[in-house]
Amino acid sequence: MKQLAIFASGSGSNAENIARLFHQGNRIRVGVVLCNRKECGVYQRMEALGVPVIYMPNSSWDSDPERVIETLRPYGIDMIVLAGFMRAVRPEIIDFVDGRVLNIHPSLLPAYGGKGMFGHHVHEAVIAAGEKRSGVTVHYVTEEIDGGDIIMQQELEVLPGDTAATLEERIHALEYDLYPRAIVKALGEMTSAAVPPQIPVPHPQAADSAPKPAAPASPSAAPVTPPPASPDEAWAKALHINNYSDREAERARARAEERRVPPPTGVAAGSPATPPPAGSLMHPAVAEALAEGKQIPKSYMWVSILMAVIFSTIPGIVAIVYSASVSSRLSCGDLAGAEKASRMVQGWIIASFVIGVLSATLWVPISILTGF
Repeated sequence: MKQLAIFASGSGSNAENIARLFHQGNRIRVGVVLCNRKECGVYQRMEALGVPVIYMPNSSWDSDPERVIETLRPYGIDMIVLAGFMRAVRPEIIDFVDGRVLNIHPSLLPAYGGKGMFGHHVHEAVIAAGEKRSGVTVHYVTEEIDGGDIIMQQELEVLPGDTAATLEERIHALEYDLYPRAIVKALGEMTSAAVPPQIPVPHPQAADSAPKPAAPASPSAAPVTPPPASPDEAWAKALHINNYSDREAERARARAEERRVPPPTGVAAGSPATPPPAGSLMHPAVAEALAEGKQIPKSYMWVSILMAVIFSTIPGIVAIVYSASVSSRLSCGDLAGAEKASRMVQGWIIASFVIGVLSATLWVPISILTGF
């Protein structure tokens, strides 16, 4: 895991954005924040994330860089990130992390950089010059102000109605997006530079024998088999967490085990659904639905006939037709169509009942009163 130290002087919004983002994984962490002011927002922001903030007076930054270095040493810092830090960083501190000190500047360097160009002063200068483009630059810190190598830049358009304040607000949004990506890129370059070139390893038999003239490779020579992966490595690969720690792999494996649903009693895990018996007229889709415990639509055949006989003929006949449709669709494995037909049967049964009740309760009184 790579450990970051953040140097901050103000509210800490950029520092919080970086710390919160990297605390979601386990490859990069903000180990400590150093601040040159006793009272500012970064203390509360970092406290909510559990990141320690250490006050370091301006005198240490100016004349006692060893105190800063000794404060950082226990945290095993790989990189220092400046986030709104308003002091110069001494060369001794830069050398302590082999030059891996990053800063973000609210312009497209080398334009509008250097002494006096910070915060709103940059945006006022951009607006006053009538620039059409501005942006953000992440660069390495050197003794020259804003003169280090550029890591990443991102630009935006200066709108016709922009003021220094509106431009600064939009620049801040770019900073939140660009800075973490630039940190990851710089750490990746650092890791790549630390990996030595791969040296080909001779075949084990070559070490035991004297040097011989090169001979063509035998087609029957057995290929070198890589060592088998450990169970943890296999789980990490299956869960796509190859770059995670063993602890994270164990957590992911536990979560995967909790999500597994045990098979029905008597059925082995991974076995196919039991097919219907030989000679059965049941469609395989219906048999599979029964095996999964799904409810099979009812035909309501006898209720339909009863309603047709007792109350009304036409709605009852329609109900009978839909009842037959349920059975025919089930025989074809059309569960959705059978469900729809089953609902139609229910509707027509209710309709026949309502018609029958109305005819029995209204037709008789009306016929008596009208003399029919």
